[in-house]
Amino acid sequence: MPISNVNTSQTTVQIDQSASFAQVNTKETQATNLSDSASKTEAPQKTGFYYAPFASEDILLFAAGTNQSRNTAGKQPRHIIVANDADKAKLETLKEQLIESKQTQASDIREKANAVISELNLEGFELLDFISSDAYNDMLKLAQNYSFEAEVLQQADIISNEKTGILGTLKNGESKIYVLGHGAYGSNEISSKRSASEEGYETVSSKDLAEQLSKGGLDKSFTDIRVESCFSADATEPESFEPEELKLASEPGYIDAPEYPELDGTKVFPFAQSLANDLKSAGFENPEVAGYHGAGKAYSDDPHRYQTLHTDDAPVARSSEVRELFLPV
Repeated sequence: MPISNVNTSQTTVQIDQSASFAQVNTKETQATNLSDSASKTEAPQKTGFYYAPFASEDILLFAAGTNQSRNTAGKQPRHIIVANDADKAKLETLKEQLIESKQTQASDIREKANAVISELNLEGFELLDFISSDAYNDMLKLAQNYSFEAEVLQQADIISNEKTGILGTLKNGESKIYVLGHGAYGSNEISSKRSASEEGYETVSSKDLAEQLSKGGLDKSFTDIRVESCFSADATEPESFEPEELKLASEPGYIDAPEYPELDGTKVFPFAQSLANDLKSAGFENPEVAGYHGAGKAYSDDPHRYQTLHTDDAPVARSSEVRELFLPV
């Protein structure tokens, strides 16, 4: 069902001017707002941790994508915090299975390359020509990539908050939390899988997530929480990364579904805004939740994260440039 910034039960555009930090900022342009938001939340000295509300393979792949970029940049991996021992055990099993799969894929590719040399009985210049070919080097590069992915997966620790109480040790100004999960614009839930039809599909609402962090012992003065789920800064789907388009996407939207009268006209917010509101309700003093416009790209060839849009031209932007900060309203 579509979501728009227009309440179809009325004849005027409905815009809640208090929906986010960017909307109450008095800077001249949205581009400056986004830059200010990024600089305000960016603290290079902070230690980042992932928080996984559920245990799924997708969570590990999310974390691995960013950790590969961090490894390339010479940075330490971000470790993954889960709520309890059961989630840790499940993720550890999935992690070992993924590592084994990546290592097997790397080994199989190398064996195929060697088999070609053996079967063709290549020697001398023919052998040199083959190992210098693009096809051979592409195979080796793919094998190296799988080995690298396995190595990065191995480096990230999975930490049970139930056992260690780590959330209670995180200090405001010294740590930051990145929430992992699949997201959608205008939704107050994130999920363990992309589709409800997939095995192991679970969801957590912004309210439940706020309660997890509160009951898990996170200090109520903690502020720096970032949601890496797709469209976490969007109530409606942006059509470009232009500042005015992102401003519109971050404002509350309305469900346009006349075929579902119980939902039609319902007001929706970006997930990051909903989480900021629910953290405040859970007792956090001044929560600041960063969301990202568009869909996150899982992997990058350089040390940076990127976002894209589901449009024909599929534009790409640095995640840090389309990050928006939300305060409770």
